[in-house]
Amino acid sequence: MNIGTITKKRTFIIAEIGQNHQGDMEIAKELILAAAACGVDAVKSQKRDINTLLTPEEYHRPYNSPNAFAPTYGKHREALELSREQYLELATFARKYDITFFSSPWDIPSAQLLDDIGMPFFKVPSACLTHHALLETLVSFGKPIILSTGMSSVEQIDAAMEIVQGAEVYLLQCTSSYPSSFETINLNVIPFYAERYPEASIGFSGHHRGVAIDVAAVALGATVIERHFTLDRTMKGSDHAASLEPGGLAKLVRDVRAVESALGDGCKRIYDEELPVMRKLRGARMITRAA
Repeated sequence: MNIGTITKKRTFIIAEIGQNHQGDMEIAKELILAAAACGVDAVKSQKRDINTLLTPEEYHRPYNSPNAFAPTYGKHREALELSREQYLELATFARKYDITFFSSPWDIPSAQLLDDIGMPFFKVPSACLTHHALLETLVSFGKPIILSTGMSSVEQIDAAMEIVQGAEVYLLQCTSSYPSSFETINLNVIPFYAERYPEASIGFSGHHRGVAIDVAAVALGATVIERHFTLDRTMKGSDHAASLEPGGLAKLVRDVRAVESALGDGCKRIYDEELPVMRKLRGARMITRAA
């Protein structure tokens, strides 16, 4: 799927399943099926190389969270990771349902693995916006880059944009809180980004409640929308509570497509469906004078 071709016609909508699959391939496939049924364009996961990201102390640290999948943090993170073979299987599975499966690499080994298996584009999570070596690696692949900007200053974003200069970039306004309060979403950053970074397409990645904000983001010019997605918000795991369930995601797609149609081309005209009303309410004399 060519993201650039789609964004010239309509909003590119991503269902972020992250690690809501809980390391279970059957749940991952159910998420892809449900997202495809909702009408999104792509499903995105996350990929980490645990030995690269964690020190030995962090790996062996006891992890007593109610969302833990193992007794230590390292084992917990490993339990949520999918293998190279599983990624290939999910990408093939997604294609059967006309949906793209891709991922966010959190480190260079993960980026290299994802490129090697043919991911069509990459999403840089907000946490990695300042990981300049990772950005440089992604640019070297020559594929589109989606860049989230949560918990980042304008100066940090400027530095990241300098590194990815020349790449096909999609820059997403984002607030990294789960869920985000409406007061912190700051959708007016979207036109600010459009003016400051004319070389990029601008989008929105949200962690808020409901779907009204996403529709407003599209009205402000967002060409990409990303929302976390789950089968059930009560499932075990830290991201489920800030995710949309299938009913919510389907409503988001419906409402975004409606506002795309409603925005129109900006040229004021009289529509054919208005003519009977005009004849009835203005009368023949007023219509003649107007003409």
